[in-house]
Amino acid sequence: MSHKYFDRDSSIWNILDFLNACDVEPFDNKIDVYLKSLEIIFDQELGTRREKAREHLDNY
Repeated sequence: MSHKYFDRDSSIWNILDFLNACDVEPFDNKIDVYLKSLEIIFDQELGTRREKAREHLDNY
């Protein structure tokens, strides 16, 4: 299951907002949650959300 942050419209996803919204610590774990959430969305969804997940994964 992806982090609740990704329940938002995919057009407004960005790493800085995610880092502020995510309560996971330490920072390395926060990044891990971000990347794993994007991978889950890419693997399990279709359409715009899948495309946005791929774009964000490609950036990191």
